[in-house]
Amino acid sequence: MLSRELALDEARKQKEALAEIGGWRRFLFLLSASLAAVAVFGFQLEGWLALGIAAAAAAAVSLLLAFIVDLSIRNGRRNVERILESLR
Repeated sequence: MLSRELALDEARKQKEALAEIGGWRRFLFLLSASLAAVAVFGFQLEGWLALGIAAAAAAAVSLLLAFIVDLSIRNGRRNVERILESLR
């Protein structure tokens, strides 16, 4: 079992890491939205079908990564709550 000070320090560090990961989640959502717009542009213009397909695939991958990052944030928050709960 961690001492109270170590547990509080660990919870603080994890909250800081979660805030940084939140920035990555925001970036991935913005990237997927931008790539989706490029995909629509590529599908609508003649001769740009390859761009549309590549952008749609990249948008799907970035959206999947955003969901994975979101899941890790939720799990990290639960972990911090457990640490703080153990101190009561």
